[in-house]
Amino acid sequence: MFDRLGTFVSRRWLLVLLGWVALAALIGWTAPRWDDVTHDGDFAYLPAEMTSVRGNALLKKNFTASSFKSQIVLVLSRGDGELRSADYEVADRLLLRLRSDIAPREEVAAIWSYADSGFGDKLTSPVRANGQALLIMLQLRSEFMAIDNMPLLERVYDILEDTRGGEDFPPGLRLGVTGSASVGYDMLRAAEQSIKNTELTTIILVVLILLLVYRAPGLVVVPLATIVVSVVVSMHLVALMTQLAGQVDLIDFKVFKTTRIFIVVILFGAGTDYCLFLISRYREELRRGLPPREAVGRALGHVGDALAASALTTIVGLGMMFFADFGKFSNSGPAIAVCLVVALAACLTLAPALLAATGRIVFWPFGGKLLQTDKSDENAADSPDEDTEEIEPGSHFGRLWQRIGRAVITRPGLILVVSLILLVPLVVEGFSVPITYDLLHALDPGRPSVRGTALLRDHFNPGETGPIVVLARLEEGTFDTPEGRGRIARLTKDLLDFSYAGDDGKSVRPFRGARSLANPLGGRTGGSFLYRIAARVSPAARRFFLSQTPPDEGRIARFDLVLQTDPFARESIEALDHLQEQLRAKAADPASPWHGLSFYFAGTTAGIRDLQTVTRSDQLRIQVLVVAAVFVVLVVILRRPGICLYLILSVLLGYFVTIGITEMFFTWAYGDTFHGLDWKVPIFLFVILIAIGEDYNIYLATRVFEEQRKRGPLEGLRVAVVRTGGIITSCGVIMAGTFASMSTGSLRAMHELGFALSLGVLLDTFVIRTILVPAFLALLARLEERKKKS
Repeated sequence: MFDRLGTFVSRRWLLVLLGWVALAALIGWTAPRWDDVTHDGDFAYLPAEMTSVRGNALLKKNFTASSFKSQIVLVLSRGDGELRSADYEVADRLLLRLRSDIAPREEVAAIWSYADSGFGDKLTSPVRANGQALLIMLQLRSEFMAIDNMPLLERVYDILEDTRGGEDFPPGLRLGVTGSASVGYDMLRAAEQSIKNTELTTIILVVLILLLVYRAPGLVVVPLATIVVSVVVSMHLVALMTQLAGQVDLIDFKVFKTTRIFIVVILFGAGTDYCLFLISRYREELRRGLPPREAVGRALGHVGDALAASALTTIVGLGMMFFADFGKFSNSGPAIAVCLVVALAACLTLAPALLAATGRIVFWPFGGKLLQTDKSDENAADSPDEDTEEIEPGSHFGRLWQRIGRAVITRPGLILVVSLILLVPLVVEGFSVPITYDLLHALDPGRPSVRGTALLRDHFNPGETGPIVVLARLEEGTFDTPEGRGRIARLTKDLLDFSYAGDDGKSVRPFRGARSLANPLGGRTGGSFLYRIAARVSPAARRFFLSQTPPDEGRIARFDLVLQTDPFARESIEALDHLQEQLRAKAADPASPWHGLSFYFAGTTAGIRDLQTVTRSDQLRIQVLVVAAVFVVLVVILRRPGICLYLILSVLLGYFVTIGITEMFFTWAYGDTFHGLDWKVPIFLFVILIAIGEDYNIYLATRVFEEQRKRGPLEGLRVAVVRTGGIITSCGVIMAGTFASMSTGSLRAMHELGFALSLGVLLDTFVIRTILVPAFLALLARLEERKKKS
């Protein structure tokens, strides 16, 4: 198949080039802009059956006056004492502008402030040694990472800047912004910065590495042009697919802003690798004396199977993410896989067409040395036959790979055992890596939301930025009676007094306050007081805390639980877990005032908890599916199940070693601020590392089997190790470099993932592919030779 493709491309190279130009122009003209079809956010892509999704749906339907999903919290603080009249004047003007410019927007459900009667007292802190502060809270209908929030936040920041720049702005007054929506905005902004930095750094690294490897601008332009075209075409194709999916109800296909990072990095890394494999074989054919166009066709015929097979493992691995429950996983994996299909097609057609068009001039000015044959010792050709081609001629590292090949063949058992002894402790470390969902700690300390949160914590409880919303639903009856309101009062007191045993055995009381129909202000008041005020609630409190929409009118009571800790914190998630467990137990107890109630949860903490639940489940499912699918691909390609199983085990070992070292490194780098690796790191690291690790294994294994057919088991293995050593090392360094570019942004998640992927690829390149796999194949080759002798 690839022989025929090579012949066609080498002879019809102009037609191939024109075809790609036409394709790029056509799809670029018809496809929408990438930024116009991308989405973001996390909670919007949770499965419909998750607790927070059902809770938010119930909240939106029955509490239109209080259906909030996120918050923007403005903090006005004076650190040298009590707020002054001039400070309140600034706050009044700021509030007036927010009510006129921000409140009419669709995303804004309500604005709470220090100026509100009754409730405003809760938004003004007592005067303490560190001063005094007040809050203005914008309650939003959209989730905290919704892209629609970005223009709103930008307008809020503009208003704050205008306020700070006023001539009458009081000295010593500080303004800060926090809240879940502010955190989400900073996450999105950091992601945009990461995308720009990653793209620029990736291109620079690829160009520099290619120049160092080939010292010929032409051999830089061919891979770079191929990859740029494939990135542009594939991203336009994916954007077009999302547009078409939007017109078909049965198809749900979306892409996200952060998906672009993975597309760029993987396509530049993998695409460069594929081009290097092709160029390496092209050089071999030229050194045999073939004319350039014939050499291109022969090279593609030789490496086409290996390239397609290598790409297939990554495509299939990424495609397995389709079976995830979390929408961002199930959409991102297939989207990247589609882009990789386009990149493979470009490397199999566009790249050889460019080589055929340029001929030997592509090696100008210094790359011509790459075509020289080193006739010294082992590199000398034994005969003009194809089977006697030189071993890594012209390579500065040729003798290094010759020594490695001899060592692996001479002492494979010793090398394998020593390597495993050194790696096993790191594998054990990789089995118990802590994971965090605390998004605030993922941001750079200089981000506005991080600074604003620190300012708020100086004066207020951090739980105010995102309470847990509990919805208690009656199957029959109503809460809107004196008896029902009295029941709400008892339930409010139970929530205020809720506690559980912590890990150290001590009692934990996670809630600082509970707002409800019986306690609208949320303070820790006595039970008798709750019963008295439950009898005379205001219409505003009834609309806020009691369902008003048929058929559930009066049947659902809302409770807002203010946490002692940050809504994103691990302790907040643990508190919600314990609360849900106790409420369900009490609902089943006929003697409990909670008996017969159904409970639903909403808010940031509930969403984070469900995100944790679904992604942990997805991680296990995807890991099993990826391993199984890649194993099947290997067996189909190599037709040697035993070797395929070892190849799978080798990359699994590399994954656990990588994530173990990554956790140890960032524990040291971040110190006390490190709470675990970001939740996205393990799953993306696993899928990408397993799939890409097998890329190099397939290229090595197919070359080993090819050389063994010509030279015998041991000699064929040695020749294959030497001939592929330089090219796979170059590919590994390039791939590691592209992944390292992910660390140039400001998100901790990208730092961790970029570090882990770079480390994993280097480990695969210099340990697994260089030592573990050849040593195992050498043991098999020895057994095979012994059988022949016996």
